Amino acid sequence: MGSTLSYQRPQTSPIPFQLTIADIILVKEHFSKISRPLPVELIDQILDDASYWPHSSVTLEWDMLTPGNAEVQDGMYMRTLPFAVYGTEGNITLTQEHVEHYPCRKIVFQLWSQDQGWSDDRDNHGTYRGSYTWYDASVETLDPHLLVCESDSPILVQSPFHFTRRDPEHPFLPPPTHLQRNVHAKRTIHHHTITWHYLDSIESPAAMKADLNGRGWKSLDGSFVRSLKVSDCITLWVRARFPGWSSHIVKAKIETYWAV
Repeated sequence: MGSTLSYQRPQTSPIPFQLTIADIILVKEHFSKISRPLPVELIDQILDDASYWPHSSVTLEWDMLTPGNAEVQDGMYMRTLPFAVYGTEGNITLTQEHVEHYPCRKIVFQLWSQDQGWSDDRDNHGTYRGSYTWYDASVETLDPHLLVCESDSPILVQSPFHFTRRDPEHPFLPPPTHLQRNVHAKRTIHHHTITWHYLDSIESPAAMKADLNGRGWKSLDGSFVRSLKVSDCITLWVRARFPGWSSHIVKAKIETYWAV
């Protein structure tokens, strides 16, 4: 007797649909050309309520260890591309009108990290209490009159970008605005996802539970998102304090969503 072999096509995960600026403009045109056109302000509100925003993301996989007993206890892990600039992959011309616009709606940070994996403070193991390694986000701004990326494939090391802000602070302990602390004395890499929204409020349930989740309560007031201007870059900082403590990060991803 023979046997019958069957073949099943392997299942592939669907690629999530990514909105483009062209998609947003097309929808806006549709709303403005119907029999009873909607006001521009109402169209923008509808798109905001539906979270119908284009976005960009930057991911870095790089094993970086920042010890707390070093002379420099902070390190820059990554920086995003200029925020919400059309044609970021090619020639970019920034104008004063662009820079004075505040279109950011949401930022999603993903961190794959841990601390040194041990401590004498056993009562706090597995929690965020007494954690002296953490991550901060800051903003750097480009010169609004600068023409950059003259080629289609810019080499970042030789890029003529000029920033007007570095790391202005060196906090001794995690400030109320810090992004995320590492789990205390966890021996394996932990994946955190932190979402900042322009409508965030420090009176929200999430903000009230921020410390339990290893986050700064003031980071959830929405001000960082609302103040982000076109062409701004987001910088991720790694911090560690005190001898024996170290911050170990292997990967990070930053996604920015903005209104058109």
